[in-house]
Amino acid sequence: MDHEDRAHVRAQERALRDIGRRHLGDGDAERWAALLRPGVRLAVADEEWDGAELPTAARLGGLPRLPEGTDWPSGPDGAPLAHVATVDCGALPAGALDLPLPAGDSLAFFASGDRARGRVLRVPAGVPGRVRPAPPGAAVYPAVRLVARPELTAPFPEHPRVREAFGLHTAQDFYDHPLNDQSFLDELAEYGHRFEHRVGGYAVAPGVAEYQALGAGAAVTDPSAATPRDIARAGEWVPLAQFHHEPAAGMLGRPGEGVPAGRRRGALVWLIRQEDLGRGDFDAAVLVPRF
Repeated sequence: MDHEDRAHVRAQERALRDIGRRHLGDGDAERWAALLRPGVRLAVADEEWDGAELPTAARLGGLPRLPEGTDWPSGPDGAPLAHVATVDCGALPAGALDLPLPAGDSLAFFASGDRARGRVLRVPAGVPGRVRPAPPGAAVYPAVRLVARPELTAPFPEHPRVREAFGLHTAQDFYDHPLNDQSFLDELAEYGHRFEHRVGGYAVAPGVAEYQALGAGAAVTDPSAATPRDIARAGEWVPLAQFHHEPAAGMLGRPGEGVPAGRRRGALVWLIRQEDLGRGDFDAAVLVPRF
């Protein structure tokens, strides 16, 4: 990270720590602040004042570059998935994340039309490949260039890391704790998990995605009702990346319901277990849509 990025992250940390000190006891404020996580916001280059000067960190939509011999990803029904985005890990600011991403490689994110299925393909640097035309039936979105902005993200009370750190193992523990005070939550929302493009950090609707990543038959839809075992298992998952509805590309927002494209809200969140991330097994990542 350069000096300006580091100064921005330090300012965010001071602001978040101040929120904790205003609403929590000293011990609890420090315990909560220890859970802050770095992330990288992927901003639309054309909307940033210096966007033309910054390297391309990711591209939303468009056509992906895939290695020779790699098939275009498809879902269980054989239907081709849509290319959502490709992140150039080598273009992310050094030291801006706490995730062991493969330096120099790219990660290509794909999703089904109903947002129920997703794939992450690792595209190694230096391996022969080409921009691949989309197969029939695959949605293709206009390409949007994204640039990297380091930031600091904070967990909300329902997140499994918070529940574990504060020993909030029952619903009563959860609701009685000052972390659930509305004034604290309102202030935290100012720095909260917006519907935005991001690598790492905490995901939109923090905690909910981690519990849902547990999968069919094990997913928890109400984090306050999570058992200690649910909390421990959900805590194994970390957000890899999220992409929200982008009006310029006409993508990702919940379709229908009479909502104009520019007013839709929604995000596709990919999570991965820490042990799978450590092995570089990106095929183990799962997609959790949030609307």
